Amino acid sequence: MMTALSSFGQTFLLALYIPFLIEEFALSNGLISTFYGVATIASAAMLPKVGKLIDTISLKKFTLVTTFLFLVALVFFSFAQSWWYIPIAFLGLRLAGQGLYSHIAITTMSRYFVENRGKAISLASLGHPLGQAVLPAIILLVITQIGWRESLWINASLVAVIVTGYTLFVVKPKHLVSESMEGISDAQKDKKTVKVRQRDIMKSKAFLLLAPNIFFIPFAITGLFFYQFPIVEFKGWSVGVIAAGLTAYAISSTVSILTAGPLIDKYRARTFFPFYLIPFLMGIFVIWFGQSPVTMYVYMVLIGLSTGFGNATIAALQVEFFGQKYIGTVRSLFTSLMVLSSAVGPALYGILLDTGFSFDVVFGVTALILVLIILQSFRSIPKYSRAKWKYKLRKRRGK
Repeated sequence: MMTALSSFGQTFLLALYIPFLIEEFALSNGLISTFYGVATIASAAMLPKVGKLIDTISLKKFTLVTTFLFLVALVFFSFAQSWWYIPIAFLGLRLAGQGLYSHIAITTMSRYFVENRGKAISLASLGHPLGQAVLPAIILLVITQIGWRESLWINASLVAVIVTGYTLFVVKPKHLVSESMEGISDAQKDKKTVKVRQRDIMKSKAFLLLAPNIFFIPFAITGLFFYQFPIVEFKGWSVGVIAAGLTAYAISSTVSILTAGPLIDKYRARTFFPFYLIPFLMGIFVIWFGQSPVTMYVYMVLIGLSTGFGNATIAALQVEFFGQKYIGTVRSLFTSLMVLSSAVGPALYGILLDTGFSFDVVFGVTALILVLIILQSFRSIPKYSRAKWKYKLRKRRGK
């Protein structure tokens, strides 16, 4: 529920409000993009400090406080009377919605599930493609029927009723115990302060291994989605392929997420880490060299496969590398990196295009960086596994 409702702070839904804000407050595209970028970067800077608190206070308290912040941001946005309301609202929505709601959901699955962690993360992650597939059409219909301000009240009501009600009346202390009984309940957690320095995490080999993947994928996805209309124009296709392509992306991502969970539980996340980006790389080549509009659907399916499998893999891998005890602190750091990259991607792609480069250059640069990231990802595989592969390869060659 929280991953689906985080959509109210995600780019694909907030973008629906941009035309109305530009018209009502007489803003330029450049100015409102600046507001959005600054708010996203500020959110990324705050997430490591705020997100790690989930390790030291109860899940219910943390969820309720985050929900209150989310509701304040939605209501504040609906009462906007001047341009300066907008960046403040964006900051609250990006921090609570995009950042903390997803952070709470996946951190909780990572902490309280052990043997079935992959399945739990996958099921929780289903909210993201569900929100992408269902909410834009509904919200757009609501906006056209009753107005953009009133639609924000409905968004706030959904968040308040669903999350607050569930947290207060359904979640009990007996539910907040590790699946393997090795974890601690929230009541115990309140009495115990966990201290870990994020700068030490940032210096670790595991962080340096994961960071390029976690930074670049939201960077590329957000950048490519942000410019999907120009891409379609560049290829000479009808804009109608975009909606169908996004549906294909959501379906593909859902199938990938459901597949990832059982495989991660059986073989461990690090087994798949070097390989999950290969469909993404194939998708870039497909959109780069494809000429038929069908190319758009293939491209969306391929990047959906990588995104879905990657979300589950990286979430599980963080626990494999850093353990459960500090997972909130660890995830808040990586979530901050993800949020920052989603702000930087459209800007840097825009700079490339503004300086006269075509989408051929954008696709080429993206593919090159993906190849480098895939190659460095093989460092996640244990040495004994690589030695076993080499032995089997030599044995086959000998035959």
